Amino acid sequence: MNFQLFGLEVPASLSIGGGLVLPHTIGTVLGAASIGEGVTIFHQVTLGASVADFQYDPGKRPVVEDGATIGVGAKVLGPVTLGRGCTIGANAVVLASVPPGATAVGIPARIIQSEVPSA
Repeated sequence: MNFQLFGLEVPASLSIGGGLVLPHTIGTVLGAASIGEGVTIFHQVTLGASVADFQYDPGKRPVVEDGATIGVGAKVLGPVTLGRGCTIGANAVVLASVPPGATAVGIPARIIQSEVPSA
C-alpha cells in the first residue's frame, strides 16, 4: 500500500529508529537491515542487497546508523554500514562502508571528507 500511495517500498520487518525524515518518497526503496534514529533519506534512494535476496536476509543489506543523510538518487548496496552522522552525496553508488561523520560521493562512492576528531 505504501508503494501505491507514496511510491515508497518498505519491508514489513525493517527496523526503523525514530525521527526518520523522507522529504519526498517517490521512487525510494528502503531494503536495509536497519535504519537508526534521526536519519534523512531523499527521493529515489535505494537501500538493498547487491545480489538477489528474495528471503530478505539482513546480513546482505545495509545498516544505516543514527543521523546519516542520504542524498537524492543514491544507491547503497550490500552488507555495508553507513556510520553515524555520515553524508552520502546525490547519485552516489555506495558499495563499501562509510565511516562515522564522513562524506562519500561518486560512482563508486569514495570518501572525500572524514570527521575531524575534536580536541
